[in-house]
Amino acid sequence: MPEPWTAAGPAVLAEAIDAWRTWTLAGSNDGLEVRLFPIAGTGKAWPVREPVLGRCARRRSHAVPGLDCTCGIHATHTIDILRRTRDPSVLGTVALWGRVAEHEHGWRAEFGYPQRVALICQLCFWQRGGSSSSCDIVVRHRGGRMVPLCTPHLDLCRRYGYPVRRVLEASRVERAVLGVYAVDVLRLSVPSASGAGIGDHAVV
Repeated sequence: MPEPWTAAGPAVLAEAIDAWRTWTLAGSNDGLEVRLFPIAGTGKAWPVREPVLGRCARRRSHAVPGLDCTCGIHATHTIDILRRTRDPSVLGTVALWGRVAEHEHGWRAEFGYPQRVALICQLCFWQRGGSSSSCDIVVRHRGGRMVPLCTPHLDLCRRYGYPVRRVLEASRVERAVLGVYAVDVLRLSVPSASGAGIGDHAVV
């Protein structure tokens, strides 16, 4: 497989790279119709059962990803870097292919699709990382935005006035995500460590 970065520009990969990514989540009142959304960028849902195509948000006329741009589908080498992301609701691995450029923390790619995903309590994820981020419920807000939480953090949110209008069972919502995108569940059995890649985790 060619290196994903060359002096001439991003390499074109036929074999996919597996990398880490987080998404936000939105869905229906009953939690059965759900979609993954990027943490930042266009705000459009990731398409169901078809690759997402990387685009340039600046609408520049160049192939994606561009060397002198930040465009493309972003994913990281490690889980820990994702703990800095804003409002993560789903953690998972993503397959990247096509034109791929590697950078300090991961890759930017032309095409991508989720591989294994799991709902996470974002407060646990920020505090302790992926292996300690299991959730029990999903709070659904007006407009469809969904926030998975563990029971202790749900109690904490209620104590401090966080709006909890509709609560759904996390396992039901997670099954809906897996079914809609036809992907496998992500399971982490050991804590993430700085510098650890996918091969250092028990992902089944």
